[in-house]
Amino acid sequence: MPGQALSRLLERLPFGRNVIDGVPVAPPQHLPRLERTHVFHGFDSLPPADGPRQLGTGDTLLVHHPQPRPTRDHMLRVMTYNILLGGTHRQLLERYFVELESSGRMPDVIALQEASQPTAVELARDYGFHLAYHGRDIGGPVVNGKAILSRHPILEAAHYTYAFPEDARAAAIARQGFVGELDEDRGALFTLLQVFGQTVALYCVHHTLGDSGINAGQLWQLQAVLHSRDGVPSIALGDFNANINVKHHYSLLPNPLRKHEPTETVKDYESRYGDVHPSVGDWGVGNIADVRVRRALHALEHELPDPLHRARERRVRLPDGTLMSPEQAREMLVAGKVPKGSPQWLRLQDVADLSTLNALPDGTGVPPATGKRFDTFFASRQLEPLLLEVDHSTEASDHLPSFADFQLRDTRH
Repeated sequence: MPGQALSRLLERLPFGRNVIDGVPVAPPQHLPRLERTHVFHGFDSLPPADGPRQLGTGDTLLVHHPQPRPTRDHMLRVMTYNILLGGTHRQLLERYFVELESSGRMPDVIALQEASQPTAVELARDYGFHLAYHGRDIGGPVVNGKAILSRHPILEAAHYTYAFPEDARAAAIARQGFVGELDEDRGALFTLLQVFGQTVALYCVHHTLGDSGINAGQLWQLQAVLHSRDGVPSIALGDFNANINVKHHYSLLPNPLRKHEPTETVKDYESRYGDVHPSVGDWGVGNIADVRVRRALHALEHELPDPLHRARERRVRLPDGTLMSPEQAREMLVAGKVPKGSPQWLRLQDVADLSTLNALPDGTGVPPATGKRFDTFFASRQLEPLLLEVDHSTEASDHLPSFADFQLRDTRH
C-alpha cells in the first residue's frame, strides 16, 4: 500500500494538504470544565432525575455496586453503545442485555451515550456493574446522558464539559441554518478503573454532529483532558459523530487499484457511497471531509492509536448471529457475484467498512449503506487490541454496539 503511505506522509508534512487557512496547528485556548462528582455506596440513596428527559442535574454520580459480578480473567472486554434518547426502544434494549448476559458475551465495561439516568442505573444495578453517570436537562444547556458501567472497581469519576462560548454557538447555528443539537453541551465522562492490579483510564465521549469546526474543537479539548493523565493506559471511546474510517483526502493509487482496500479516503467514500442521505448521521461524506476534523483525529491517534488495523481479529456479528470479517465482505463485493445496489450489496458494504450506524429504510424500502464508523475506540499502546466487533444483531438503537477486547501489557516493571 505505498500509495496510502505516501498520501499519509504528504498530508502530514508542513507543505502537504494541511497548510490551509483556518486549520488549527495546536489545541484551541478553550478548555473543558470539570463538574462536581458525588459518590454513593449502593443505589438506594441516588437523587431522582426530575427533568423532562430524566438526564440529571449536571453533577456526576459515582455509584459503587455492593455486589458487582465477576470479570473475565486477564482480558478486558469493552463495549460502546449509543442507545438513542435514553433507550427509546426499551424492550429491545432490555432483550439485548439479557442475550449478552445469558450468552456469556456481556462486557466487563460498557460506555453508553444518550443514556437517561434511570436506564443507566437500572442496567448497572441489575447486571452487577459499578456506575459513573453524567447528564443534565435542568439548570443549563442539555448534556445528553453518558454512563460508564464497570465490573472492575471505579477509583475515580469526573465529567469534563467542553467549552462552547455563546458567540461560537451562535455562529455554528447560523452556518447550519437551524439549531439541531447545537444548543446542547458535549463532553467526556472520565473514569479511572482498577483492572487486574493496574489502573486504566476511560473517556466516554459524545461529540457534536452538524458543524465540523465544533467537532474538531471537541477532539482537541478531549486531548487536553487526556494529557492530564499522561502515562496512564487509556481508552477514549464513544460516539465521535465523525466517520473514523476516513483518514485522508485521497490516495495516489488510482481507484481501480484500490478496490480491495478499506474506505479510508474522502475520494474512496464519494466513489463507493455517493451522496447518501441516511436517517442517522450526516449526509454524504460528512464532516470528516473537513481537514480540520482529520487533523484533530491524526493528533488523537498519535496519543491513542485506532485499534482497527492493530487488532488480531475484526468481525461483524450479522442479524442471524453468524460472523463475517470486513475482508470477506470486501472480497464478495469485488468478485461481482452480488448485484450492485441490491439489499445484499448494501449490507456487505456496511460490513466491509464496519459501519456502526443503523439507518431506517429509505424511499425504496431498503436501509441505505452508510459505511460510517462513528462509534469506536482509541487506545494506548500498552493495551493490545485482540478483537474489534460491530454487532448488527440488534435493532434497539439507530447506532450499533461496538466491542473491543484488550490485553493489558504489564507496565509495572
